[in-house]
Amino acid sequence: MDLVARAEYDTDWHLYMNDPQQGPLGYCTGVGPDEDFDPAAATRTLEEGWRVTGSWIETPPDSYAAFTAIVTRAQPSATPAG
Repeated sequence: MDLVARAEYDTDWHLYMNDPQQGPLGYCTGVGPDEDFDPAAATRTLEEGWRVTGSWIETPPDSYAAFTAIVTRAQPSATPAG
């Protein structure tokens, strides 16, 4: 099952997904204040349980998330770190 991962900036970059099995999930990319979004760091953040299946795409300025990407579970039994 594919999900949309949303990259949002607060005090640093976070990734959010709404998993129908586990509910809302959130991950911190570790890319800190005043740094640009790093697609490679975002992809690495999700490696434990998810695989990014496309590119991170910048969304329009009025969108809720700054970037989005399609992700799928890397392994059906994997539990993502969070």
